[in-house]
Amino acid sequence: MAIDFYNAGMNFYETGKYKEAYEHLIQNDTNPKCAFALGVLYYNGQGCERSFKQSTHYYSVAAEAGIVPAQVSAGFAYANAMGVPQDFIKAAYYLKPACEAGEASAKVTLAEIYAMGEAGGDRKEAAKLIREVLAFSNSEEAMDVYTKYELNKV
Repeated sequence: MAIDFYNAGMNFYETGKYKEAYEHLIQNDTNPKCAFALGVLYYNGQGCERSFKQSTHYYSVAAEAGIVPAQVSAGFAYANAMGVPQDFIKAAYYLKPACEAGEASAKVTLAEIYAMGEAGGDRKEAAKLIREVLAFSNSEEAMDVYTKYELNKV
C-alpha cells in the first residue's frame, strides 16, 4: 500500500509537527499539493531552514498545476524579488490566472505591476483591476495602489 505523503504531511502540519510534515511532503515534492505545502514550510522556516528561493520554487511547481494560492505566492515572489531575481513578466504569468479566478490579492499585485508600466500592462488595466477589488471590499492594499499611482485619474 502506497503512503499518501500529502495527507500524512498535512496531519503533522496541523498538529505543529513541522519537521515530520516536511519529511513526508518532500517524499513527493512533484505532487502539486505537496509542492504548495513545501512552499509554505520554506517560506515560514517551519521544519526546514527558511528559504525564499526554495519557497518560490515550490510555489511555482504548484502554480503550474493551477493551484490558485500558489499562483498568488509565486507571482508575489517574482514581483518582489523574494529568493529570485525580480521578474515582472514571470510575476504576471503567475498572477493572471489567479486574477481570472477572482483572487483579490493577485489583482492588487498585478495592478501595481501594470501601473508601473511593466509586463506589458498600463495604468488603464491597473485601474480596472483595482476597481474590481474595491467593488467587493475595502482593501487597504488596493486603496494604497489606487492612490499611489493616481488611478482615479485614469
